[in-house]
Amino acid sequence: MATARTSKCHRHGHPEFRLTFDTNAVPADADVAWLIEWLESAVASGTRFVPGEMCQIGWGTTLVRAHESGDLSLWEPDMRSVPFEWVEFVSTTLAHLRLQKDVVESVLSANDLAFPSMRASAIVCTRLGPNQDIVLERVEPSGADSGWFCGCREGDHDHNNASELRCVSLYEAAVRAPQIVPYLALPTGVLVGTSSGVPTIFREGTPLVFSPGSYLARRFPDQELS
Repeated sequence: MATARTSKCHRHGHPEFRLTFDTNAVPADADVAWLIEWLESAVASGTRFVPGEMCQIGWGTTLVRAHESGDLSLWEPDMRSVPFEWVEFVSTTLAHLRLQKDVVESVLSANDLAFPSMRASAIVCTRLGPNQDIVLERVEPSGADSGWFCGCREGDHDHNNASELRCVSLYEAAVRAPQIVPYLALPTGVLVGTSSGVPTIFREGTPLVFSPGSYLARRFPDQELS
């Protein structure tokens, strides 16, 4: 466990932030430094963070709390329980931000990033669980609906049968099936299917190729379009 602190917020009459993170999960000199700069820039531009309010970072929801030092701190969901417990870390928030950004930029451009909120709803199949292949499809989001469908790839499971589907928060879907998390910032019109964990990604019916040297190309060097 490590901590990092902003240093410029006080110039604008605002408390500094004290961030707690796991150095094994996120690099301090990259992602944590980015978050510090983002917070300082937001404060400099007039944003005021108040204890008890939510702050969205990527798809992650964080909670602003007062720290005993007089600083502010950010807390994140534990990603284990439903409903979740708040924990004084930003590790998972930053790790997911990096992962989702890298996945999108493996097949599209940074301009195509479309982060939902983990508090938004998704349709999931009743058999969705961990350590299984998945099929994901995103339609146009509407209000609190993320647009995501998350299902299993079991051939005998009818995803057109409403009794086999549930509407849950994206957070709950990710707790049930953590393997969906990398793909959740992909935009509308995307279809993802995995086979033995290896993804094939389509957009509007067209297969997307992993960009050479990208995260997905390195992660799955033998991937072939099916």
